[in-house]
Amino acid sequence: MTTADNEEIFENVWQDALANIENITSDDDDQRFLRALAMGGSVAAETLVTASPAIKQLWGDGNQQTAARLSLLFSLIMLSQLYIVAKQNPPQNFVAMLPKEVTATRIFHVFNGNPEESIQDFLHFDEQFSYDLEKHKHLTHTSCMMLARCSEICGHPCIDWKKVKWPVVELTHLTKGTITDSSPLRSKADIDAMLGSIDAGAQAMMSYYSGG
Repeated sequence: MTTADNEEIFENVWQDALANIENITSDDDDQRFLRALAMGGSVAAETLVTASPAIKQLWGDGNQQTAARLSLLFSLIMLSQLYIVAKQNPPQNFVAMLPKEVTATRIFHVFNGNPEESIQDFLHFDEQFSYDLEKHKHLTHTSCMMLARCSEICGHPCIDWKKVKWPVVELTHLTKGTITDSSPLRSKADIDAMLGSIDAGAQAMMSYYSGG
């Protein structure tokens, strides 16, 4: 899969997201808010399938449905970051925000996601992200769990999610049989790629909102 092919796939996802946002709300500020989240998620997802050796291999030829699911997952992480930033230092003229869970359900519709699956992802990863920011600034645990979910979205399950106790304090504390395949989670290159992807998405999100 070439970079140009990936760009085309994610551009199609972005265009669908824009159309869905227009159907969700007609308010200009509200649309810009949702577009910023979707932009951050899409950029992060596209960055990961290019930068992470494990995810790149699992991504293979890629497709729009997988790209949309990855973009949705990362948009939920963008949402977690956005609410933390807004709480600590509200951006000037920032749109009045609804409760996180309400905004999350709207993001599901932006990417045509499965609400039941997506709300669990949001609640779990939001809890993990907040915990790691407070306890583990390196965000390694968030990165590993995100890598596991991205691997699964790309067709390669790594974790029995029913056995995970959130937030994950240490991966070694997970009960026996929780991690079914740790290979995509062990590489520093993949963890660094995840961290870089989240950062790239956050920068794109804030740049879009500020300039939109």
